[in-house]
Amino acid sequence: MAPRHILDLSVEEQRSFIDSFDMVISDCDGVVWLLHGWIPGTGEAINALKSAGKSVKFVSNNSFRTDGQYMDKFDYIGAKNVQHDDIVHPVKSIVRYLHKHKPGKRVYSLMSLEANETLRKHGIEYESLQIKEHLTSATLVEHLAIEKPVEAVLFDIHLDMSYVELAKAIRHLQLNKNCELIAGGSDVIMPLTENLKVPGFYDFLQHVRHYTDRDAIFLGKPSPLLGDLLKEMYNIQAPERCIFIGDMLVQDVQFGKSCGFQSLLVLSGILTKADMDAAPPEAQPDYYADSLADFIELFKNLQ
Repeated sequence: MAPRHILDLSVEEQRSFIDSFDMVISDCDGVVWLLHGWIPGTGEAINALKSAGKSVKFVSNNSFRTDGQYMDKFDYIGAKNVQHDDIVHPVKSIVRYLHKHKPGKRVYSLMSLEANETLRKHGIEYESLQIKEHLTSATLVEHLAIEKPVEAVLFDIHLDMSYVELAKAIRHLQLNKNCELIAGGSDVIMPLTENLKVPGFYDFLQHVRHYTDRDAIFLGKPSPLLGDLLKEMYNIQAPERCIFIGDMLVQDVQFGKSCGFQSLLVLSGILTKADMDAAPPEAQPDYYADSLADFIELFKNLQ
C-alpha cells in the first residue's frame, strides 16, 4: 500500500492512527530542526504529542553537539520537558558499547571535541590529535608513533578532521588486529540548510576501512545494534506500538521498519515526495507528512 499523508486520512482514520502508537522516536536534523536553521511548529507538535499521552524520544546521527547544546535547541523551539536521557546520538551509543564490551580499555577517538568531552565525562581513557601547526614529513612521523596501543578506534562526524588523524587511526588498526573500528553515523549527505547539502563522513570511513581491511561496528542509524539498544533503553516490549519519524529513507524509514516500528517520513529535510514514491518497498514509510508540524492540524481535527 502506498504511503498516505497523515492529513489526507479521514477523521476516523486519523484517530485510529494516533491510537496505534504509544511512543514516538524522532530524528532531529531535518525533522525537529535543520543543521543550521529552524522548521516552524515543531516544538508545538512535540508538546501536542506529549499532551496526547505519547512518550517522545529523539535519535540523531549527530554527535558534534553536547547534551547541553541539544537541550538549548529544544528550549529554543519551545519543546517542554525534554530530558537528557530522551536523546540518543552515536557517542552515547558508543559509550554504552564500550562500558559493556571494553570496560576500562583505552581508545583512539576520531570524533569531535564535543564527543571527546562526553568520553571524558564517562571515564573513558582516550587518545586524540588536535594538531594546528604546519606539518612536515618529520613531524608527521613523530605524530604517527604508537606509544600505547588502543582497543578501539572511534569514528564519527568530526568537522575538524585532518589527514594526520586519519593516518593515526589507520596505523592503530594496522598494528593491533584485536583493535575494533567502531563508527557512529553513516550518513552520506548532511543537510545544513534548506538549500545547502554537503557530503557526510561515510567516505572518510571507507578510506579507513580500505587501508585496514576492517569492517566497522556501526552504532548509529540504521544499525540493528542501535535498534536493540533503543529497545533496551526504553523498555520497548511491543515495537509495533512505536512510530519512528525521520526525513531519510534508509537511515530513518528502513531503520524503523527493521526494528518493527511504524514509520513516518517528513518532507522537511532533503527528500521530496518523488524520492519517496521511487523508493524500494523496504524503504517506503507507512505514512508521510510535510513536516512534524502537521500533527498540530491533525490534533485539531480530533477535537
